[in-house]
Amino acid sequence: MSPQAEAYLNAAPLVIPDWQKNDMANGNIVMTNYYKNPTANACANLSSNASTMLAFTPFTDTANLFLYASVGANNLIANLNNLVIEINAFKLHTDNVSGVYTMTSNTDTIPSLDHATSIGNQLLRVLSTTDGVANTVPLLGNMTSLFIANDIISYTTTMNSNMITLNNSVSGGISNISNSAINLIISNVQTMNNYIALRRTSDWAFYTRSIQILDDYNKVSKFDSMGNTQTYLVNNLIGTDRLKNNLANQ
Repeated sequence: MSPQAEAYLNAAPLVIPDWQKNDMANGNIVMTNYYKNPTANACANLSSNASTMLAFTPFTDTANLFLYASVGANNLIANLNNLVIEINAFKLHTDNVSGVYTMTSNTDTIPSLDHATSIGNQLLRVLSTTDGVANTVPLLGNMTSLFIANDIISYTTTMNSNMITLNNSVSGGISNISNSAINLIISNVQTMNNYIALRRTSDWAFYTRSIQILDDYNKVSKFDSMGNTQTYLVNNLIGTDRLKNNLANQ
């Protein structure tokens, strides 16, 4: 290298801690070495319990006509299947926003740790000026799902209790559970599904709205840095009276 280039590198060297050097030297960087999903175990336990309930023998035993052919049993099975699907979707979402998984597609509609952090920090700068926001909501609003592990754990406890109710209803391989009891279990499962889905979709909606706000900001803020030619065009040819009046009085 030229002396000038070498001097530049020596003047502003990168600071790389030893542990980062070692990780790069060893190769095969895996993000799970650095991040964890705080809801992962809770999701796995709740999904396992839902699957256990789906395998409840009287649900599939044709000899148990009360449950095999009942509307209540079919509704419960349908809601349990929906819950398992939603838990899987929620787990993927929390993998994304916790940094465990690195997204490469749909980054304009689904938040990930890197993108949500970048968008959130940009949004904070805008909202601190427009609305006086001085908190981390613009960032954490993209990842509220990371904070509900305890809620999912409580749902797992409820699911365990419901399973005990089902098991206690069986005598001689036949369940005599009442309609009111099975409807209560259905209601519990629906509550779990609705809440978990709400947290995930709310994060997605917050992220999408954040991107929209930043896009709007970028559209209007460009008028603050116009060159002479663009200013001429706006004032004489392409600018509306509304824009010219706003620029003249800002």
